Amino acid sequence: MHVAGQAQSGQNKVRVLSPGLFAVLVVLLLAGPSVLATSAVELGEGISLSDEDLGLNGVATDVDGETAIVYGADAYVRAMDAADPTQQIDLVWPGSQELLDADFHPGGQTAFVVGEGGLVLRYAKQDQSLERAAAESSLNFSDIVSVAWNTGGSWAYVGSAEGQIWRLRAAEDGGAEVHSLAGGGTSPIMAMDCHPTIMMCVIAAAVEGIGIIERDHTFTWVGGTGYPWTGIDCPSGESNYCVAVADNQVVATIELNPNDLSASIPSVNRLPDVNAYFVGIEAQHGDRTLIAATPASLIEHDISLNASFPWLDYSDIDDLNLSSDRIVGTWSTGQNSGWIVTARGYLVPFTAPEAGAASLLTVWIALAIPAATGLVVLSLVYASSPKLRDWTTERIGSDEAKKELAAQKRKQRRRRN
Repeated sequence: MHVAGQAQSGQNKVRVLSPGLFAVLVVLLLAGPSVLATSAVELGEGISLSDEDLGLNGVATDVDGETAIVYGADAYVRAMDAADPTQQIDLVWPGSQELLDADFHPGGQTAFVVGEGGLVLRYAKQDQSLERAAAESSLNFSDIVSVAWNTGGSWAYVGSAEGQIWRLRAAEDGGAEVHSLAGGGTSPIMAMDCHPTIMMCVIAAAVEGIGIIERDHTFTWVGGTGYPWTGIDCPSGESNYCVAVADNQVVATIELNPNDLSASIPSVNRLPDVNAYFVGIEAQHGDRTLIAATPASLIEHDISLNASFPWLDYSDIDDLNLSSDRIVGTWSTGQNSGWIVTARGYLVPFTAPEAGAASLLTVWIALAIPAATGLVVLSLVYASSPKLRDWTTERIGSDEAKKELAAQKRKQRRRRN
């Protein structure tokens, strides 16, 4: 067995830097992100929407990134300027139902906000109004836990805590046209989203897994059973993929191909060494998404790279209002900037340390891989060159190592003579 720092032969010992130690250094460099990683974004000064715990469940933003609405317990809804959320408008609804999800129409001027007891509200930006968009009875007075507008905005899909899925739209008589989709399950529809350009939508149920709604409103389960799904996002029209997350550190990509439904079988991966539960996912920029986790942290998932990177680590948060709360959503204000929303009603901005900074792990890879490659080459050269080992010992070795090397060279000269 070799001990680091010692090379042993049948004769004298010489203390030199062994090839094994070089390998250890390479391994430490490759393990760098887990040892040396810091957050890729910095937090700014936060805003509290109330002195009380609002019990928020999420946030929805329009396609242009101009307006954000937050929603939660006791029919609480508030609209705000997405770029400057200090500019706010309270939206009053005379009810006490908990609001559980929301989604903006692709046109950006209206949104559906859904909640307990079959409640579906329509928010209009023009006059900052809230009004009932469908009769609760048409949705069986079920708790509506998810909503998503389809690609063209002609229909909205809603899912219930009992696993039912409906499509609905405004009717000419001022009510709503509602149709049930066949093939639903019996567990809560945890999340749903529709692709921006492909006429397909993805839903996630607590037990049945991942399902696809096609252009003709046909619904089909495609896989992903056995995972506790918590969120879905289809971030970009330039990519034909959507991303789903489950709370046990699982990320799945779902390919959307209108001509081949079998392509939509989820590709599931679990992220190693992540000590957090995934609670949701939102679009960030292009085909990049942000995974919200608890304890409070953010992870970026890049569809084009099919890779996930740390963005905000819990250990780097010194804001007690954030670290002691649960993240319920994020929205983007730029490539590497945006806002975080917590359950109690705390908003905090995040930005990259430098404008246009790339993902932390991308930068690390760009720097570390050449360095590690260089060390590997150097270790191979070192291992095959006794002269280089002797030169290293003479220059930077310990006094004892230098004495042992000198003694070994004297013996070698005596043999030659």
